[in-house]
Amino acid sequence: MNTDILNCRLRNCLATILELEGSLEQTQLAAVLQKEFSVLKDVMQRLEKVTVEEHDVHRIEVATSRFLAEVKETLGEQPSSGLDSRILQ
Repeated sequence: MNTDILNCRLRNCLATILELEGSLEQTQLAAVLQKEFSVLKDVMQRLEKVTVEEHDVHRIEVATSRFLAEVKETLGEQPSSGLDSRILQ
């Protein structure tokens, strides 16, 4: 599969998670996730230099979906940014 498409799918997953940073700042997870958000931001900046395979992107997409489900439970409601309306490839 085209590397640009794979990188776009990966970027979509990372951006989706990063959109939750503001919502999660109000939870008990804020301190734990702060470092993780910093790492994800760094990865986003260097994404053009990363080579990924289809199975890697698929694994990250599945993990992103699971994370979003857990976040819904933590926040006690659907995240306000409309993340459920997004389609993960």
